[in-house]
Amino acid sequence: MLVFRSVAILSATQIIAWGAMFMAVSVTAAEMAGDLGLNPSSVYLGPTVMLVAMALCSPPLAAVYARHGARRVLALGSLFAAPGLWLLAGADGAFSYFAAWAVLGMAGAATLTTSAHVFLNEVAGEGARRAIGAQMLAMALAPSLAWPATVYLEGLFGWRSTFALYGAVMLLVCAPLHFFALPKTAAHAGAPKTQSLKAPTRQETGRNRLVTALITTAVALNGFVTWGFQLVVIDLFRSFAVPDYLAVGFGSAIGFIQLSARLFDFLGGNRWDGLTTGLVAAAIMPLALLALIFGNGAEWSIIVFLVLYGLSSGAMSVSRATMPLVFFTSGHYASVMARLGLPLNLAFAAAPPFFSFILGAAGNWWALAIALVCSLGTLASMIALDRMRPA
Repeated sequence: MLVFRSVAILSATQIIAWGAMFMAVSVTAAEMAGDLGLNPSSVYLGPTVMLVAMALCSPPLAAVYARHGARRVLALGSLFAAPGLWLLAGADGAFSYFAAWAVLGMAGAATLTTSAHVFLNEVAGEGARRAIGAQMLAMALAPSLAWPATVYLEGLFGWRSTFALYGAVMLLVCAPLHFFALPKTAAHAGAPKTQSLKAPTRQETGRNRLVTALITTAVALNGFVTWGFQLVVIDLFRSFAVPDYLAVGFGSAIGFIQLSARLFDFLGGNRWDGLTTGLVAAAIMPLALLALIFGNGAEWSIIVFLVLYGLSSGAMSVSRATMPLVFFTSGHYASVMARLGLPLNLAFAAAPPFFSFILGAAGNWWALAIALVCSLGTLASMIALDRMRPA
């Protein structure tokens, strides 16, 4: 019952937080650019600043998780998100605009995704993989809820009041839910008395470092491709002379396929682990890219790409959160996830402007070729991890 309650609360607060702190700018960018005297591409650098700040703030949180538990980290992040959103609402130029996104990045490191997964690991223990899968399944609804809500609110109040309202929601809804409605966990009360205090051997330490490096490589390379294409996929289809209405329709279909992949993984329950999910996802991604390369943008190749890319990216998003549970104990999960936050968020931040530049300057072939090399690097890392799978 505690796990179900935790999943329900975190599903709601994560949808609100991601919608307010990250997704809303997709709707408000045009109005913001006009008011602030920025061009639209500069407006989209705001989320990039946020992701860089999240990356830099993630590793130090490992000690905070261990000392205070993820519940307090989530609540604190929600509190700090409010002034970040209010600063954004009151921005009057480039400096204050990007400063607001930096504050949101510091808050996001504490209240977005990683802390939610760390908390579910604390409360669910051996059932953490299924709990995280359920929460990520609900998160697939975030764009479908956040974008229409922002369109409606911006139409009523304007973009500034919309962000001011979102700040109030973070303060008055998300922070209390995190602090008062989520159950206290073992990490908050203290480490279990039965936990082994035996120090790892040098061989175990070396193996753990190699596993962490391989996981980092796999998820960073995969994230570089999926987050990069998330922004430019419609322009990618347009570069193959696909009509606008079809390019937008094809791009929109990816979200539904990703949701199907997450649902399939969730229904699989404990029949396979996060490493198996990631290995299959990593094997599918190169096939998706090769289909589009050799099909040269033909309609059949775009459809094949959409299906394979959507399945791969949807399954890999679950694997990123659950794969460390294959190699590390629940007690080490928070530390590993906090360390992963640095390279992963840096990859997320760099990918959209990089692929946008490559697509415009060098063309779709180079963009797809670079993505293919990255996806093969992910696959090689996943194969190496599979060979190191614990007995």
